[in-house]
Amino acid sequence: MRKLSRIGIAAALVLLAIAAAAYGPGMATSAGQMYSRLQVLEEIMEIIDRHYVDDVDVDELFDNATRGVLENLDPHSRYYSADEYTALQEQYRGDYAGIGVSFEMFDGVLTVLNALEGGPSQALGIRPGDQIIEVEKQSAIGWTVEEVYDRLRGPAGTLVNVTVMRPSVDELLQYTITRGNVEIPAVSIVAMLNDEVGYIRLATFSQKTADQVEKALQDLEVRGMKRLVLDLRGNGGGLMSQALQLADKFLEGGKVIVETRGRTAVANTSEQTTDRYTHPELPMIVLVNGGSASASEIVSGALQDWDRALIVGETTFGKALVQNQFRFRDGSALFLTIARYYTPSGRLIQREYMGDEYLGPEVVDDVRSEDDPEWTGDQTNDRPVYTTAGGRTVYGGGGIHPDIEIEPTRVSRIAWLMHRAPLRLFFRYGVRYAAGHAAEIPADFDDFNDNFVVTDEMVDDFVTFVRSDGIRGPLDENNVPLTDEVLDAARKYIRIYIKSDVAAAVWGGDTGREVLLRHDDQVMGTIDLLPQAANLLTLASRSQAG
Repeated sequence: MRKLSRIGIAAALVLLAIAAAAYGPGMATSAGQMYSRLQVLEEIMEIIDRHYVDDVDVDELFDNATRGVLENLDPHSRYYSADEYTALQEQYRGDYAGIGVSFEMFDGVLTVLNALEGGPSQALGIRPGDQIIEVEKQSAIGWTVEEVYDRLRGPAGTLVNVTVMRPSVDELLQYTITRGNVEIPAVSIVAMLNDEVGYIRLATFSQKTADQVEKALQDLEVRGMKRLVLDLRGNGGGLMSQALQLADKFLEGGKVIVETRGRTAVANTSEQTTDRYTHPELPMIVLVNGGSASASEIVSGALQDWDRALIVGETTFGKALVQNQFRFRDGSALFLTIARYYTPSGRLIQREYMGDEYLGPEVVDDVRSEDDPEWTGDQTNDRPVYTTAGGRTVYGGGGIHPDIEIEPTRVSRIAWLMHRAPLRLFFRYGVRYAAGHAAEIPADFDDFNDNFVVTDEMVDDFVTFVRSDGIRGPLDENNVPLTDEVLDAARKYIRIYIKSDVAAAVWGGDTGREVLLRHDDQVMGTIDLLPQAANLLTLASRSQAG
């Protein structure tokens, strides 16, 4: 009974929080009705606990009941258990305490993809491709991802002993790692596309985002940047406060960035820029796709409505719902939608949602397989029409429609599958190649990116590698054919991906993705469009003067 009483109290808090958000000051009557129904819910749980044919996990029962309360609201009102909320907060904070590696489980072996910059593993010399086979003298073979987190993360300053197997090194390597606070990069790529065009790939909106973008901008300005491409493709959002700070960097003071409208006073706001902008005259393009959502859409919508940036790519996901957090004593939390947000021109860009058909932005990739459905762009016929500050036509409805659409890059299906998780065969090959051919790889990444050539012999060696007995199983499981005909047709893409993942194996981080930029149709297509972005600055200044 003690557990069920706790369930009743916790469920009451959830229901009353929903009632308070939905009804505001006039909630008393509805809350009373909910409480009477809550007594029935508690009785049902007691009956289940006493009489159900099998034992039940009371906590799991409560979690499911709570999620059931939210199920018919909207896809973004969610209940998070204490563990889920802790993981989510790490993502929003942009750091965590641990050893500082990203990893993949290859055939049950914990394999390092990258030792994060500034983290304790990088400081000790752990590198991409290293396999952690023991932790505290216990085998790590076959661990789940959750077990890896449990054993390798922990309070900063604590120690963990690991045994590492490294390609081309005969003996096992022993490391004692002092766990530390590891920063999760919000900015994943900072590069120059040519002598004048800077490029920033922004992965998420965490508490570190605005500061990391500012650092990247300053770095690019030193390198000669005169124009900017800000890549928000696949960026599913995060903290609204960081979206506001990012937009503020490029807009003059006193301009509306976003408005929120809800049923309570706290849900109705108008967020404006300050006079602290630092890059108002930089011609820029914002690159988006269907994986750009929420905070990404706040930024791209504001810059589009004020004629500050040219929006290029594909229509964004369409999430214009604002969630507020309600915390509970057990560490769990309710994220409840309390408002919709509108761009400066008054656009609501929320897409329709219908149950399971409402797919998350995570389903969208920069690169598509050749056998994906034909790309047709986005139809705007039935979308409400708005105008920017300078009089340009923009559209409401589902997502931010780009000013100029560019089709995503298409690659052969077999190369696409071999590049992605869970296979990552190019990375596995890149680790092996880098270990055996260190003298042939330039010491400097820029030199490598400009001059390293993947030879026919390397492509043939890769084909032999993927046909080896240790690799065939996963390929067969994922229905990846290895016929000469299919592989020969994919050689162009195999060559590109080999170079990308040799870089990832040597330098880690997102250097592999930086190599791919030169073969990314959407990224390279922005370069010719930057004069139009510069013209927008003139339009914006005229509209302000008028």
